Amino acid sequence: MAKKAAPAKATSPTTQCFAELLSRDPELSALRADYAQKPATKRRAAAEWVYDESISNSLFGAALASVQGEPLPAPSWPPGFASLAIDPEFAPALLTVGCYEHGCGHKAEGMRLLLQLTQLPPNTEDWIEIIDKAGQALMDAGDAAGTCRLYEAALAASPGEQGFIIGLGWGLCRAGKQQEALPWLERAVTNAPNDYSVLNDYGWGLAELGRFDEAQKALEKAVQLAPATYDLPVNNLERLQQLRKGGRPQEGTREIQ
Repeated sequence: MAKKAAPAKATSPTTQCFAELLSRDPELSALRADYAQKPATKRRAAAEWVYDESISNSLFGAALASVQGEPLPAPSWPPGFASLAIDPEFAPALLTVGCYEHGCGHKAEGMRLLLQLTQLPPNTEDWIEIIDKAGQALMDAGDAAGTCRLYEAALAASPGEQGFIIGLGWGLCRAGKQQEALPWLERAVTNAPNDYSVLNDYGWGLAELGRFDEAQKALEKAVQLAPATYDLPVNNLERLQQLRKGGRPQEGTREIQ
């Protein structure tokens, strides 16, 4: 298997987005042009190799810098850039670069790349998990609207996928659209009536709508079904009691499937 790594240059972190670099950086654009001519299997193998190498180097560099007390020279490009140049449909690179762009303020470019994940074939390796990670990253960044866009696009590609149904309901709740969220959460419960994580999300959605008695029943059932190590329903029950008393609890919690 050919293992071609991207060349390394010690430069400062880029402020240009991936699309700009791809058109302006000669080495990055050369990777795209070179591998576009190769068979898909060789392109994917090279992308995987370069991706793993960039992530490993990034982790090693961070660990070494913490020991030495000073930052190491920056790599040629942020993690995932070279891999995505080699193979524009490599899902882990789309996830990594999309999240990087979004976090650096290039929100439109980041969303473009993350939405591209939903256009990949559903049999793509770890497709559902990778889209869920993208949804979690967007929510962690405070972009509930972006989370909803992502799951709406994912459901257009795979309408019956339970993880996407739950994700959209959760995203709508965080966007303050509980009335729109509830039908999605109810659908998820219908699909899996004894899934404690689904009942947890559904119960908290009801709580945010002020339907406390229904919320308590759902959360209590989640507590009964959940293993001892899964404490989200217990935490949400405590938050529900605060709501009943007129308090202002923290947001409810969920777990990515």
